[in-house]
Amino acid sequence: MMIVANRLIKTLKEKKLTLALAESITCGLATQKLSNFKGTADVLKGSVICYTAEVKSGVLGISERTINKYSCESPQVTSALAQHLHSLINADICAALTGLASSGGSETKNKPVGTVFFAVFYKKKIHHLRKIFRGTPLQIREKACEELYRFILKLTE
Repeated sequence: MMIVANRLIKTLKEKKLTLALAESITCGLATQKLSNFKGTADVLKGSVICYTAEVKSGVLGISERTINKYSCESPQVTSALAQHLHSLINADICAALTGLASSGGSETKNKPVGTVFFAVFYKKKIHHLRKIFRGTPLQIREKACEELYRFILKLTE
């Protein structure tokens, strides 16, 4: 993961792009992993840990109606997080991720533990990705971070 994170920082710095993150499932892990590399201060504008519905609505402005209709862990809420983050932190790339690292929450047969939703607001467009990872909650979070970095790299190539 460290190689991908370092590559992301270098690529964004070379392209003079800035980044902001809204992290739910990863609880700040994606931001923390990026902070280990030279150049992070030139790229990373900030992040919001939005683990609860209260923070998603109160800080990032996601309507409670949207959360209640689709759940906190959904493509709709994740997309709204990325878009609303842009109004809080004016970065070139605003990325959000939500999902289920352990049992509970909005887990269903079609949305099992390990499901992660990614949304990246870049060039005034939302880009979506859904993945299912296996492992412990920490392994799921780490895999989600790496996938987020790869997704952003792919979008900026």
